[in-house]
Amino acid sequence: MYFKIADSNKDGRINGVEAVPFFQTTGLPKAILAKIWSYVDVNGNGYLNRSEFNNYLKLVTVAQSKRELTPDIVKAALYGPASPKIPVPQIDLEALAVP
Repeated sequence: MYFKIADSNKDGRINGVEAVPFFQTTGLPKAILAKIWSYVDVNGNGYLNRSEFNNYLKLVTVAQSKRELTPDIVKAALYGPASPKIPVPQIDLEALAVP
């Protein structure tokens, strides 16, 4: 659901122009959002595919819980046994609505 909302140009990937307004609704500082991007854009192409986007959501949840995004925390969140149990983050979808 969130991927389709964030992919405003419907090209099947999320670029920075699409990501910024979407992820700003999480309430996290831009510096944290940029750090998350650096962890999940694994091929460095400037876009997130669906899998990378889902990983971004997991790390947003971790950051919203006030945990520091250390490499060990990121690895556990993305690949550890608890990874599938990480809930979706808090996103203010109403903030995306066009007035």
